[in-house]
Amino acid sequence: MARARLKGIIANSWVVGILSIATFLRLYRINVLTEFLGDQGRTMLVMYDWVRRGIVPLSGPTTLTGQPLGPFFYYLLLPGYLLSQGPVGVAVWVALLGVASVAVLYIAVRRMFGVVPARAVSLLWAVSPLIVGADRDIWEPNLVPLFATLFVYLLYRAHREWSLLVWGMTGVILGILMQLHYPNVIFVGMTGLYFLVSPFLYRRKLIEVLKAGGCVFAGFLITLLPFLWYESSVGFRDITGIASVFVQSGATHVGKRVMVMNVSDYAFRVFSVFLPYMSERITAFLIAAWMVFVAARRSKKNIFITVWLLGGLTGMAAYPGVVHNHYLYFLVPVPFFMTASVLSSLKRKTIQFVGVIVLLICCILQAAKTDIFIPGPHDVDRVSAAVEQIILRANDVPFSLTLVNSLSFSDLHYQYYFHISGHEPAAVTSTAYPLLFLVCDSTSCPQTGDLTSQKSLPVICYDAHCSEFYPTLNLAKDWRFVEEEPLLKNGIPLGHLYEFRRM
Repeated sequence: MARARLKGIIANSWVVGILSIATFLRLYRINVLTEFLGDQGRTMLVMYDWVRRGIVPLSGPTTLTGQPLGPFFYYLLLPGYLLSQGPVGVAVWVALLGVASVAVLYIAVRRMFGVVPARAVSLLWAVSPLIVGADRDIWEPNLVPLFATLFVYLLYRAHREWSLLVWGMTGVILGILMQLHYPNVIFVGMTGLYFLVSPFLYRRKLIEVLKAGGCVFAGFLITLLPFLWYESSVGFRDITGIASVFVQSGATHVGKRVMVMNVSDYAFRVFSVFLPYMSERITAFLIAAWMVFVAARRSKKNIFITVWLLGGLTGMAAYPGVVHNHYLYFLVPVPFFMTASVLSSLKRKTIQFVGVIVLLICCILQAAKTDIFIPGPHDVDRVSAAVEQIILRANDVPFSLTLVNSLSFSDLHYQYYFHISGHEPAAVTSTAYPLLFLVCDSTSCPQTGDLTSQKSLPVICYDAHCSEFYPTLNLAKDWRFVEEEPLLKNGIPLGHLYEFRRM
């Protein structure tokens, strides 16, 4: 009895320790390290209008191809916004969801592969520099690894227990994944493939498969109801639009050589999240070693992981457009499950101990590469300081603004702070405002002379004031330079503010 209790205490200590490390790395200096650009400003505006004005979001953020996602991302953020009603508080909530992803991975791997692999890979996840950084930012793709891991865990449980309730929960998670990013459609395909093979591989009766599939579909549909309501009001144009994007992508031929290069590149990007010391050659070697391992240990779990990896890489490699890193977030958990499977196969305690020690060393090296001690972007401080100074300098005179040297593609983060302060800038394309402010979003700012000579300065602005292409301003002809002022917060230089008056 005493020995069992001691083992329980040790096991719980491991979990508490790993979650404590994950929490510290994500929350330490989060007000300085979290990203707050146009995408985050857009999200905060939606949350503000929902809570303060009762405008419930029925559609989500817009993708690069122009179609909105479902609104569930906003629903996930609601507890964080209600508690804080500010970007830092919401970022803290997102970081706590990141900590939850460590716990979900631990639970899933412990069930599937055992306690020791669960400790090893959850610790690796907790200290991964790329995952830690992503877990601080208010951005819908960053939640994909959490729900991808949760989906795999629920699918495993549903398969083992064949519980209609768990199947329904799996459908709910599937619906959430589809609303976080459209490449997650691979999980719909994997679920459909599972049901197709169940009568043959798992000797399931057809009626059982149909009932389980019905529960999955019901759960999937429940999460999509607000979005479907919105789509019905616009003639389902966005659903047909994204479907046409998939059809066109499938119809566009990608050469075999390009496919191979894409697979190699995308695999390297995924495995770099697992360990930041990867190269394309090391990644290729690890995947080849995995294939040999699966051939030697052909379990259903290993085959599932392989289908997840190769199906995802091949599907994205066939996409003819640019594949950004966040398109691949649905594959982030794969190397962790692969490692857990390998560790669980090491029967001798000595070999397993050596494997865990190697992973612990990797964890220490990973933790050293996190960004918790760098100066940080100070995005929230910069934006709030700039808005305060602009309101003070404008002194109730109509004004507008644009950004220079900015990492953002819109000024919605500035519009959010103006919105909550009750001072709305004029449309930058209007001629009715006498004051123009340029905000340099960087410590590397242009000289005043370089700005005053600009005859065609691109304007970074938000959708309500901009067409498909950014408009331009002729500073040399239409505007007179007034003053340049540094942006400071607690004595830290964060950029520059330039004031112009219309001629």
